[in-house]
Amino acid sequence: MDKVREAIFAIIRSEVMNAKVLDLFAGSGSLGLEALSEGAERCDFVESSYKVVKTLQKNISNLDFDKYSNIHNCSAFSYLNNCTKTYDIIFFDPPYKREFAEKVIKAIYMNDVLSEDGLIIAETGKSEDISKFENFIIKEKIYGDTKVTILKKGFV
Repeated sequence: MDKVREAIFAIIRSEVMNAKVLDLFAGSGSLGLEALSEGAERCDFVESSYKVVKTLQKNISNLDFDKYSNIHNCSAFSYLNNCTKTYDIIFFDPPYKREFAEKVIKAIYMNDVLSEDGLIIAETGKSEDISKFENFIIKEKIYGDTKVTILKKGFV
């Protein structure tokens, strides 16, 4: 997990400063919290499990990021379908083998929540296919069972 996170931030570090970040399927919040520690302006965390949200709240408070963070205790799809904000960086790391990636990417584009030059960073199982969005993929790398795909809205 740490190796994957380090690899992601090595690639996107220059994009993080002052970015508005969305961390879908946030879990413990490691991606969003790393973005905040790298200088992101704010991060909205979306996590459907109330139990996991409690851990996320503690992690945010322990790092003193409360004033830069909002937690939304709902499904990623519910959040995206009702979202009125735009984000510069959207992370998502859904449960593997559930084939969520394509649906999440479609929801991001259909609901126009990604800024014009924004990035989507998708962590999926290595066999999950999102080649449908190949015109937007700028980098893809496999780390063990995890595939990291970086997509850019304006990239054609």
